[in-house]
Amino acid sequence: MDAKTDDRPLIRCAVYTRQSVVRPGDDPALASCAVQRTLCTQFIRSMAWRGWYPIGERFDDEGFSGASVERPALERLVARIQDGDIQRVIVYRLDRLSRRLTDWALLLRLFERLNVGLTVVHGAIDAEAGSLARLQLNLLATFAELERDMIGERLADARAARRARGERAAGRVPLGYAADARTKQLVIVESEAATVRWFFTEAANGCSTTDLVKNANALRLAAKSGKRGEWSTRAVLRLLRNPVYAGRRPDGAAAVHTALVPNELFERVQATIAARRTRTPAKRTKASERDDPFLLRGLLVCERCGKTMTTSMSTSLTRATATKAPRYYRCCTADCDGGQVAAARVEAMALEALRRPQWNWTSVKKDQLRQLASTWDVLWPANRRRALAEVFEAMTWRARTRRLLVKLRAEMPQGEKQTAS
Repeated sequence: MDAKTDDRPLIRCAVYTRQSVVRPGDDPALASCAVQRTLCTQFIRSMAWRGWYPIGERFDDEGFSGASVERPALERLVARIQDGDIQRVIVYRLDRLSRRLTDWALLLRLFERLNVGLTVVHGAIDAEAGSLARLQLNLLATFAELERDMIGERLADARAARRARGERAAGRVPLGYAADARTKQLVIVESEAATVRWFFTEAANGCSTTDLVKNANALRLAAKSGKRGEWSTRAVLRLLRNPVYAGRRPDGAAAVHTALVPNELFERVQATIAARRTRTPAKRTKASERDDPFLLRGLLVCERCGKTMTTSMSTSLTRATATKAPRYYRCCTADCDGGQVAAARVEAMALEALRRPQWNWTSVKKDQLRQLASTWDVLWPANRRRALAEVFEAMTWRARTRRLLVKLRAEMPQGEKQTAS
């Protein structure tokens, strides 16, 4: 081997891959991230004459959208770059790295500041190869964002068209139905339909909700999850109030699927439930704002429907139950499957965002967040919620990936202005 080859500097290359959807049953060897990594690794080896070699650590974001830079593998990659462990980043296509122009510009500035090269294998484009290469990458980033926006618009139009035709667009499949594999519309499952009809018949005959729960559990009736004998009052009322069983959409509009119970029976049950609600409700001990344990009350939003998530407890909120009873944030939109999240989990994520700012936030905002974090322990719960609302413009729960997305306000108050207890 000649001296020039021996003296050639080695360049540590990291391969970054991303795929938006991970489908159950996909062969890992044929998954998109695996294919991207194979192609990028082959390209790196073809550039061995320039001293390039792939590092062993993988940076794969499976099931994450390119519309945000809040991805665990990307954040880990940036941390390794900041530590000086990587000299070049390799991606198969630019839209694997980002589908937003603003994020692309941010990442490019980061790579330039830390003197890290970027190569797009599809087209063999090096970001530092000159103005023409930069123009190509900027155009690719523009088209990637355009494609993402067009896909979103087409999906929204398709959902609106389905709703106009009375077809199912999304959401949970209720007990008694299954989603057709081809059309995704609701079809009756007779083995489950008998349970639903039993509930409606018993309720129409005057059986109270409490007795319905007791009888259903005694009969070991199965829920949609397959669990038997675990019915609750909330679950029974949710079933009896669901207009889908009367052949309607969740919003009450006419639907194309077959009704599971006659409309007359459904309306009679609704009248029975409404009549019971006219009774004087039991008194609830209301907790003061100071005792309210829900840190994100009125702040947390469901990503799927954009509505504020409601708070939920297994018992009434009092000073005694505030710190003991399980707490949840739930999406209660009728046709949304945003589900619920344990309050302790999502609140811990919010505090983590406050105490550990993201790498792409400005140093000024990071300092302001640190100031607020330093006074956090002496704030009343109400002032903590107010402080979070002043700092974060949006706090969104992403049910699919079980992550909290936060967005800072453009103008943030200084930490010392927060009110302490």
